[in-house]
Amino acid sequence: MPEIKLVPMTDEMYHAFFKEYKNDRDLYVDQKEFEPYVYSVEKVERYIERQKNLDRITFAIMEDDDIAGEIIIKNIELGKCATMSIMLKNASYKDRGIGTRAERLAVRFVFEKLGIPVLYADALKTNTRSRHVLEKVGFSLIKEDRDFSYYKIEK
Repeated sequence: MPEIKLVPMTDEMYHAFFKEYKNDRDLYVDQKEFEPYVYSVEKVERYIERQKNLDRITFAIMEDDDIAGEIIIKNIELGKCATMSIMLKNASYKDRGIGTRAERLAVRFVFEKLGIPVLYADALKTNTRSRHVLEKVGFSLIKEDRDFSYYKIEK
C-alpha cells in the first residue's frame, strides 16, 4: 500500500495539482451548475492568494511522490476549534483509502500539533462517499440542513 503523508502545499505544488484536477459532477447539488474545470495560471494564482489571505493551513496529500489532493485546516481558533476540508485531484484517487488516511493524519495534526480539541467538517448530503469517510475517521453528525451534513470530532 502506498505511503500517505501530508506536506505543506507550495505554490508549485498547487499548479501541479490543478493541472490534473477534474471536477466531480456528483458533488454538485444543482447539476446545471457543473462545468468541467479548466486549468489557468491566473485562476490558480487567485486560489493560492485566497488561501494565504484567509490564514489557512494547507497540506498536499501525498501518495508516495504524487499529489493526490489537498487538506485545508481553516477557521482556526487556537485552543478551541477549527474546520477541515478535503479535495482529491480526480476520481482515480477515490475509493482507495487515500482520503481516510489523509483525514486521520489531519485530525492528529490538529489535536497534537495545534492543540485544538474540536475539529469540524461538512459534506454535501449527496456526497455519501465523503460522509462515510468522515464517520469512519470518527466524526459524529451534529446537524443537517437542506444541502449539507455537519460533523464534529473531539480530542
